[in-house]
Amino acid sequence: MSAASHGTRKRPIALPGQDTPPIAQWITLQNLTFPERGLCLEPHMFAHADRFVAHESDLGAYWIPQNSVAKFDTYFNALCIAKWHKCCDLQGLWLGLTGQGRVEVTVLHALSEFYHEVLAVRVLDLALEGEDLLDLSHYSDSAGLGLITFEIRAISSDACLTAARYMTQSQANPSCRLAIVITTFRREAQVKATARRLALYLDQAEFGSQMECLIIDNDDSAQIDPHPKLRRFANANLGGAGGFTRGLLQAKTEGFSHILFMDDDAAIPMEALHRTFAFLTLAKDDRAAVAGALINATERALMAENGAVFNHKCYPQFQGTDLRDFRAFFLMEQKTALIRPPKLYGGWWFFAFPVAHVCTYPFPFFVRGDDVNFSLANDFVITRLNGVVAFGESFVDKETPLNWYLDLRSHMVHHLALNHMATSRIGLIAIPLAFVRRNIVKFQYESIEAVLLAWRDVLKGPDYFATHPDAGPARAAIKTFIKNEVWQPLANFDLKEREGFLGTNKAARRLFYPISLNGHILPFFGRWGAKRIILAAQRGFSDAVWGAAQLTFLNVAGDKAYMTRCNIVQAAWLLARTLGLTLRTLVQHGRLRALYRSRYPQITTPEYWRKALNLPPQP
Repeated sequence: MSAASHGTRKRPIALPGQDTPPIAQWITLQNLTFPERGLCLEPHMFAHADRFVAHESDLGAYWIPQNSVAKFDTYFNALCIAKWHKCCDLQGLWLGLTGQGRVEVTVLHALSEFYHEVLAVRVLDLALEGEDLLDLSHYSDSAGLGLITFEIRAISSDACLTAARYMTQSQANPSCRLAIVITTFRREAQVKATARRLALYLDQAEFGSQMECLIIDNDDSAQIDPHPKLRRFANANLGGAGGFTRGLLQAKTEGFSHILFMDDDAAIPMEALHRTFAFLTLAKDDRAAVAGALINATERALMAENGAVFNHKCYPQFQGTDLRDFRAFFLMEQKTALIRPPKLYGGWWFFAFPVAHVCTYPFPFFVRGDDVNFSLANDFVITRLNGVVAFGESFVDKETPLNWYLDLRSHMVHHLALNHMATSRIGLIAIPLAFVRRNIVKFQYESIEAVLLAWRDVLKGPDYFATHPDAGPARAAIKTFIKNEVWQPLANFDLKEREGFLGTNKAARRLFYPISLNGHILPFFGRWGAKRIILAAQRGFSDAVWGAAQLTFLNVAGDKAYMTRCNIVQAAWLLARTLGLTLRTLVQHGRLRALYRSRYPQITTPEYWRKALNLPPQP
């Protein structure tokens, strides 16, 4: 549109042949999200604005000086119309704005990272007591692709924006009810804070009457303030798998249509709950599920994982994407709208799904890999929505021998138990061998002990998991041999470094040292190899360790560490045992795969879990 005109206050235009339902019955697809202290204050993830525009966090407003412009083409505030148009039943589209002052509003349809088509230009006199509506229903004349964004230029000197939302005339399905299931274990302060935050949200949320929170307490120690929308259930400690399954069983019994698995610290913008519910209630496919993204709390502008693919190992999607950069953000949204890769799964820090399409219950992994298996085993259609994200701790500090044990078990079981994940003998053996290799070059011999223990337990068959859903014997065994690979105060370590043979020449080190498994077959390597400090950000890269005979690993905060050293005798013993397990797996592969496939459907059932959790049988 080339000419500007005044907007309409609460008088939307009906679609052809339709009566306009009361605006109170419309569904808000998403609301304007503001930076939130304690969660994310990165300004360019919420708005792109010139230096004169100010955000007032306490009042929840953007103050825009005369002739300044604020653009809401960001990770939290753009509308990925490609996903909503493709997956949901939208009856038109409107943008509602609340604030004060005279402004010029331009609504754009970004069809590529470079081309934006103008959907509307309006001059509005915003008022705090009302809402101005712009009809954008003609967006589909261009294409059901891309992002819809808006920008505001202040005409008067006192302009501000206090709220904005994208809406449709569609009405919420009254039978859509969402159970927010949180599993917790000895994190009393975190879950109490989360419960309080959820209570405040549910009291005023648009869909609050159709949501409840079920807190599964695996230690029966959490103290939750009473609230009609929050309930706590004491539960046996069978890990995340047992806790979330307990919530699934309860929600199904109570007739909830959808379930959201979520972390007990709930480090999410509450708006993520709104967008998820709106998407699920409007979804055309009743298999629709929503997987929340993950951002590390130490790198709040970079994507850590926007969904992940599992194929022999986990491949986080869009890792490192700079969410402040519109072009990078746009390309991520387009790819996630157009392409749903096979073997996609959603992490249980935020994963919403329909109860009716749960055919396979979680496998008793205790923790680690249960979310992968659940997604792969059930026929969900997973969508990833911008702004639906959790801020969590980096996985770096969680890389412990116990977690190596738990990870390897699940990695192997996925390929043994699920038909569409079938792999050859060599493919299966390659998984634990990769775990061994990744640890031996870092001299993490205790982690290798845990890996070999996991390998042996997998070879025992699926009934070992069914009999020990708490992973008790393994957890006890691992405690007995952990001496070095545990975080200790930084003051306990000598942080002097030295460069060994080939010094800082990374290219030469990369060619020379891998052949020897980082010095394990080199004479007297412990005497002349380098001593190196490995920062948390370097921990996943082998380049940082080549040529070092001693490694000091730092945690993310940089206040703790542990040290490993090259030990040729210990490595030789571990490699000999690795060879033995390799031969056993080659021989047993066919029988083992048949056993897992036959028993897996019997273990991943409500009946198995009710017995494991000491619950009465289903009436």
